[in-house]
Amino acid sequence: MARYSCETKYDCESTMNDLRIISAAELRASVHFTDLIEPVSRAFQESSAGLANNGLIVMFPAASSAEGDVYVKTGTLKGHAIFIVKVSPWFAINRDLGRAQGGFIGVFDSQTGHTLALLNEEHYLSDIRTAAAGALAARAFAPAVVKTAGVLGTGVQAFWQAQALYHERPYETLIIWARSPESAARLKADLQPVLPRVEIVIAHDLESTVRMADVLITATSARTPLVRGEWLHAGQHITALGADDATKCELDVTALKRARVFVDARETTAAAGDIYAALQTGEYALTEVCGEVGEVLAGQKPGRVSPQDITITKFIGLGAQDLVAAEVSLKKLAAM
Repeated sequence: MARYSCETKYDCESTMNDLRIISAAELRASVHFTDLIEPVSRAFQESSAGLANNGLIVMFPAASSAEGDVYVKTGTLKGHAIFIVKVSPWFAINRDLGRAQGGFIGVFDSQTGHTLALLNEEHYLSDIRTAAAGALAARAFAPAVVKTAGVLGTGVQAFWQAQALYHERPYETLIIWARSPESAARLKADLQPVLPRVEIVIAHDLESTVRMADVLITATSARTPLVRGEWLHAGQHITALGADDATKCELDVTALKRARVFVDARETTAAAGDIYAALQTGEYALTEVCGEVGEVLAGQKPGRVSPQDITITKFIGLGAQDLVAAEVSLKKLAAM
């Protein structure tokens, strides 16, 4: 049966409201990662309960995958009034020139499919909802007392995840490791005003950074593993989020095998990042993953069962997280 639009068959009266376009500046002024922590927790739990549809397409329109990629994510959650489609480019040239990335989130009415808003987020909501996920990883899996944190990488997520960890586990010392000393110095300068009580040091040795950290954040674009399993120590937690497509990997197989590993969603993790790389070697099986973060947050599965456990949370990202970020943003902006 043919499907007709108003223009091609009938002179229909439009029932759509005016489309609202929200700028990145509005979002930065009104929404912080702390606003998203509890909504993202609910998104994790609802996704693990089978209430979400998280679709993902990855494109590589630049000359090489290292130069740029575009993630197209969709997100629905049963019982929510909206669904979203997110177009999220990341291009190295923007990083190198200190510019914001591009991207937007389209927000649609779940009952009619009508477009309600375009959030011209420039990757901001994507960044802070990932920070919220990092805060939840710290809450659920990090040791009760954290004295020393380590971060590998100097990009936007290194900046946000250091703050997200501190929000849940205030630490005394932050060690920054990066291939570029200049980038590490810039990150230190950016973090010092927002973490005034933390001693921030720049490390030049990767192994010692990993060994010294009670909690380690990996936020790099590495294509081969940086973190070796033999460097890990009892009680340590790793929040791993840099390897978010099939070309990237930050953790070796030994690290995965030594740890209790938790993921945002089994299906996305099996297709991208560190676990995907380990699966391809045949040295790791998806059944070795201990559970999804949402299952732990819902109390359905244990996270850290002993103070001696090594734990890893591996994030690829869920459209459901973007959905709740959009919900919070629209609600806060409507109240302004």
